Amino acid sequence: MTTRVPDTSRQVQFPIVESFTQGTVTNPHWKLLGSARLNGGSLELTPDARSRAGTAFLDEPFSSTLGVTIDFDYSCEGGNQLGDGFSVYVIDGARTTQPGGIGGALGYSFTKDGSDQIVAPGVTAGYVGIGFDNFGNFATEYAGTGGGRRPRPDTVGVRGSGSLREGFRWLTGVEVPGGFRGSWEKGAHIQISVIDGRLTVRHADRANPNGTLVIDDFDLAGAEGQTRMPETFKLGFAAGTGGATASHRIRNLTVALPVNMPLEMSGPRTAKAGDRVSYSIGVQNLGPNDAPDAVVEATVPAELTDPELTCQGENGAVCGTGSAPAGVSLPIDLPRGSKAMVHLTGTIDPRYEGRLTCSGLVKSPTRANTAGQYADSVTTEVELPPVTVTPVINLPGWPEQWPGTGWIISYELTLAANEHRVVWWEISFDVPEGTRINPHEPHWFAVVKDGTDGSVVIATPDDGHTIEPGSPLTVAVQLLYPSQHAAGDGTLRNLRSTEVTRP
Repeated sequence: MTTRVPDTSRQVQFPIVESFTQGTVTNPHWKLLGSARLNGGSLELTPDARSRAGTAFLDEPFSSTLGVTIDFDYSCEGGNQLGDGFSVYVIDGARTTQPGGIGGALGYSFTKDGSDQIVAPGVTAGYVGIGFDNFGNFATEYAGTGGGRRPRPDTVGVRGSGSLREGFRWLTGVEVPGGFRGSWEKGAHIQISVIDGRLTVRHADRANPNGTLVIDDFDLAGAEGQTRMPETFKLGFAAGTGGATASHRIRNLTVALPVNMPLEMSGPRTAKAGDRVSYSIGVQNLGPNDAPDAVVEATVPAELTDPELTCQGENGAVCGTGSAPAGVSLPIDLPRGSKAMVHLTGTIDPRYEGRLTCSGLVKSPTRANTAGQYADSVTTEVELPPVTVTPVINLPGWPEQWPGTGWIISYELTLAANEHRVVWWEISFDVPEGTRINPHEPHWFAVVKDGTDGSVVIATPDDGHTIEPGSPLTVAVQLLYPSQHAAGDGTLRNLRSTEVTRP
């Protein structure tokens, strides 16, 4: 038995990326036919004018065997009634084609007149056409085999395999409230996936970046009238207008291997200013392909200081080296079936009050993420605590030679009451191992922990050092670090102050 090996010598390799924004295309195999042209930083399929039809066809095959996902932004603007719509289709990669039918056929299937005669053929060797139909005729019997007599406006419609004057059966359709009026400003976006003969279509915009699943895992390969899925595809876009008009434009096209990488984010819903908080971002790869170049990105609000980033991979996931101060960008090798947990920890500005939003997403430069949720966010309501502490570091420090050796840095910690008089208080912070409050420097506060275990806690010694709102209290502290290197820049980690009770 001989196994057929696909000929990859003429196939364009994934990802296929075409922005259409520079007034030219990077791949010379694009054919722009009819009214299709590069205009205004986009691929314009039709202008906002009557009776126009345009097609953009990539006459170069790409593999279908590992699945394919087609992502693009679109703009569809015009009068009160948009028409007709636009389509995305794939044909057998071993063939080539001219544009499909005009009008409601949306450049994919054939077009019939009122006497049921075919007046314009469909594409050659079409496998599937997905119509984004504002006017509604793609669903009628005048635009292929099957369908009803009444239009179905504002519908994502699917027509199956066909060639010229045969086939193009109506397979399924889903109404989309509001249709496909969209603009660059609103971030209108479409994602189409064909994986193992099953079709998924997602519609998104900036207000809904994760998108709405319009067609969910439809069994395309098993539908009536479908030909066997070819080993390669060629891709086409088409649009048409009639009495109803619209400008149909495309840009930022990516065709890539699909990978289902969902992301979930968790973190505190409430916190106090000065708290050390942590946000967790979980990502996984549900397949069908590996994602060796996944990237987790997250915002770091300016009010979250001293950020730390950690990552743990499972089942083969390998975390790269990322950074957090100006925003998280963490590469992860995420094989199929693996997952990773990213933790972002920081200290809330002790003077901040309000909402703190941390958001994250996962993407890949060479893969298309088909997850229903690839982005998430957590909003933390931050309140001022009864008492806050603000440090001033008196640098540079100086060496201590006797009776021991080390490096001394002095601090002024200013306590402020935010709501009411504070009688009893504590200040706590973390220090490097071997650090302690300078035992040779007198102080008036009570030492609960001197730092030898890595934590310093100092407290009011009596009820004579109260803090009145509007009248801050300054506490002078000297720390003896084991060395100048250990002291670093003198930053006190996890510095916070609290109101405490006394019997």
